[in-house]
Amino acid sequence: MRDPTDGHAVNLALWINDSVAQTIDLPAEIVHPGESAIIPIDFQIPDAPGRLMVKFDLVHQQVTFFEDRGANILMVRPEVISEEGFSAHPEIAEPLPDYVAHFVDYRIPSVAPPGVRIGIWLQIQNRGARTWDVDGARSRRVRVAVRIDGRVEAGSDLPSSVRPGDDVHVHLAVPAPMDPGRHALKVDLVHEGVQFFEKLGSEPLRLDLEVQKGSQPIGSALYETALHLDSWFYQPSSGVASSRDGAGYPLFIERAQGCHVWDTEGRRYIDYTMGWGSALLGHAYPPVQKAVLGCLDSGAILPLPHPVEMEVARMLCEDISCAEMVAFGKNGSDVCTLAVRLARLHTGRSIVLTCGYHGWQDWFAEALGFACTGVPARGKPLTYPFRFNDSSSFCAQLEAHRGDLAAVVLEPAGASQAGQAPAEDVDREFLRKVEERTREAGGLLIFDEIITGFRYPGGGLQKATGIVPDLACLGKALGAGMPISALVGRASILGSCMPRAFYGPTYKGEVYSLAAARAALEAYRREPVAERVWGFGQRMKEGTNRICRGLGLQAEMAGPPFRFGLVFGERNPSQLLLLRALYIQELLKEGIITYNGVMLPSYAHDEKALQETLAAMASALERVCRSDRDGALHRDLDFPPPRP
Repeated sequence: MRDPTDGHAVNLALWINDSVAQTIDLPAEIVHPGESAIIPIDFQIPDAPGRLMVKFDLVHQQVTFFEDRGANILMVRPEVISEEGFSAHPEIAEPLPDYVAHFVDYRIPSVAPPGVRIGIWLQIQNRGARTWDVDGARSRRVRVAVRIDGRVEAGSDLPSSVRPGDDVHVHLAVPAPMDPGRHALKVDLVHEGVQFFEKLGSEPLRLDLEVQKGSQPIGSALYETALHLDSWFYQPSSGVASSRDGAGYPLFIERAQGCHVWDTEGRRYIDYTMGWGSALLGHAYPPVQKAVLGCLDSGAILPLPHPVEMEVARMLCEDISCAEMVAFGKNGSDVCTLAVRLARLHTGRSIVLTCGYHGWQDWFAEALGFACTGVPARGKPLTYPFRFNDSSSFCAQLEAHRGDLAAVVLEPAGASQAGQAPAEDVDREFLRKVEERTREAGGLLIFDEIITGFRYPGGGLQKATGIVPDLACLGKALGAGMPISALVGRASILGSCMPRAFYGPTYKGEVYSLAAARAALEAYRREPVAERVWGFGQRMKEGTNRICRGLGLQAEMAGPPFRFGLVFGERNPSQLLLLRALYIQELLKEGIITYNGVMLPSYAHDEKALQETLAAMASALERVCRSDRDGALHRDLDFPPPRP
């Protein structure tokens, strides 16, 4: 009936290509059980020629579709032949089964070592009547499941919903059995985690997998342990240990020296993560190693400070422009959080403007929302971001919050940002405006130099720009790979507010890391560390850009020479994801480790490393170009790309 007042209103719904084009009233007030109704329909056909999926259903109260309650529906598959309309004689399609999958193409290894994860790619077409959803909102959630010898060994959500007639690409990492010999591998789809398509009459994909004789590689065994006990670490290959052409991928690192690391299988790689930026002097820098070994006869955590703590504090106050007093921590998040607390105590205000990444603790994570962080939301946010090198963005936020502004916290060069690479080097006029306007508004200026610290030529960023903040956060390179951080700044802030900041990390005075920091600071005074890193990085950027131009690839390196990444010009987000995933994969195959494509060169990266890296870059980018040109990005990926 049409009258909605008693909760029984029903309308006819017209679907075109699985989207509701319009809903139509029934011609009679009431259609009793056993009765029929004739409904004339006029509707606009799509402009583009091609085969359509036209579906007629009924909907109760504009919410519940009869199809979702098991009713048969009518589908028509006419063809648009021109702008004038349909083909002359559209045929009423035979009712389709709800769920049918057709495996259009796939790439699955036929041979694997025991216990390793193999990469699988599938192109699957939805040949049923119902959309495959990625959530359970309409009770149509569909996943891919891989069985080996009858047991489900891996599964994957679909990357997006799949309408009838559409294709979807799925990538999985599947563990091979431990037992040598032939095994039966079967790929199927499953509805709501219960109903396998095979039981509904849809044929699964069946293949044989031959497991070779031998022992499980060390890295693969450790990865399976990690999945159950400790899986929160960077793993670009999703546990896939080898490519289809036989090249290996690193899963665990066993040793590091200089700019190289060796995995558990003994393979050597040139590293550009460098301890997430902490090993600026190189892994296991000999003077730092010697300093740590020299104090191992002492306990690490003492009841009173060790003299080395005062030595490091003195050196920081001598070397950093803003430093009058020091407070130590163990990681960058510690001292960024302390800086914000001190700013709020010192000013009596609450709002903090941010630019870049400032750690994982609650004050900063809160802005990302409860679902992403587990940090409860408050009625009024206390942090607001602005864009790097964008004065208008900064000034807009400042004017909106100047009455309660406690501080502005920013990475002063190459700030972390959403996208493929960090921001470029700082525009000094922008930084000067930030300084002036922040102080005019009564807030504190805080430099987050967790990355930029000791990487900027000219005696550091503060000396090079002449812009001195109230507080500066140092970390990563401060300990040359050992865990230590420091907040440095004005004595009027640290001296008066620290007693009220409720700050007391147990390990802030740990002796071994302080000894490493002393040796690192001596090296930064003695050696041209920042200058060499900048020179290396600039040549790497220029060399890679030449390679891209030679290949006709729309991509270039972006970011300052101490931290940069390759930015592709592709505008389609899905295609961009594949390009970047294949680029990172091919670099790994060539023996180059990056952090999602971002590179942080160190003092240990020499001319030989530069030439090896550029040769690897040329080979990797040539394969990316070829794969993109051939439409084979999905096919050529050995492991799942990251989710968008």
